Amino acid sequence: MGSSQRFTPLIANTVMAFTGVVVVFALLRPMLLDERSAATPVSQPLQPRIDRLTFVRPGAFTQSIPPSNDPLLKPSLMHQSEVANAWSTETRSEPSPPRSGWRFTLLPSLRRSSEHVKPNTRLRAYTLKARLAEITPTALHRLNARFAAAKAIWPPAEVAFIAIKDERALELHARPHGGTWKRVHTYRVLAASGGGGPKLRQGDRQVPEGVYGIASLNPNSAYHLSLRVNYPNSFDRQMAGLDGRRDLGGDIMIHGKSLSAGCLAVGDEAVEELFVLAALTGLSNVKLIISPTDFREKGTSAQAPGQPPWLPKLYTEIASSLNEFKKPRSAGLLSLFTK
Repeated sequence: MGSSQRFTPLIANTVMAFTGVVVVFALLRPMLLDERSAATPVSQPLQPRIDRLTFVRPGAFTQSIPPSNDPLLKPSLMHQSEVANAWSTETRSEPSPPRSGWRFTLLPSLRRSSEHVKPNTRLRAYTLKARLAEITPTALHRLNARFAAAKAIWPPAEVAFIAIKDERALELHARPHGGTWKRVHTYRVLAASGGGGPKLRQGDRQVPEGVYGIASLNPNSAYHLSLRVNYPNSFDRQMAGLDGRRDLGGDIMIHGKSLSAGCLAVGDEAVEELFVLAALTGLSNVKLIISPTDFREKGTSAQAPGQPPWLPKLYTEIASSLNEFKKPRSAGLLSLFTK
């Protein structure tokens, strides 16, 4: 066989293979162009994650959001929260949605995961105004129902939170201008570390005891939302000076979720109500009493061995502060809690 006859089949096969590649590329080219076009990044404003609102009742968003001149959106309050120091255990940031890259349609294994977030993705933090606008409609819906059921005047001029450690309860009391205190609701404390007795130092995992206020509101809490307690107060610092104690700890919160280390965890829905109520009423009109037990019915007991010598003085102050608030009727403790 001549040399030209030997190479003829090889040349023919090469031409056919090349022709096949050209045909396949021509068929796939429109699909690849569509993929590249669809993957072009489009600048869109970051929207709040909807999974935080899975508990919202149907139709809740038909209610109007409070106008910008509402007291809960006052610039002074916004500034107070936004300039508060970022607590190491009280941060909440969310990544921006990842950008989708183009993918080769016929090879699923090469597709870029939609869950991938680039290392340089910017994290987002809420302003107090934005967080309140998000949670206020549904929180107000629940608060209005609670005040109506308790026959309490809305909106209140002052509110008081009373935490009873051994009952794992947080009472909400309110009163109008010139009126008397009325119990509105009792929330269940889902988690609180430590036991009876005041907080003495950093790391003792104790919930403090005493009469406090709310120092600031944190819309970026790792525990949904949080209200920061003004611990240590003047009494705590004075007694620490007498004892020679220095590191008293801090960052005590009322927050959501159901875990705690020295704070009061009341769940997400409850903390939303307390958060909005504190903002509406004004932080200067919010009082917090934390007591080891209910001195309204049990009275203060004799000092136990090993307790600080100033503890009876503290408990006398707490008991005196509790006297102006009526004790809820004890028709079974669990009947006091409603969802």
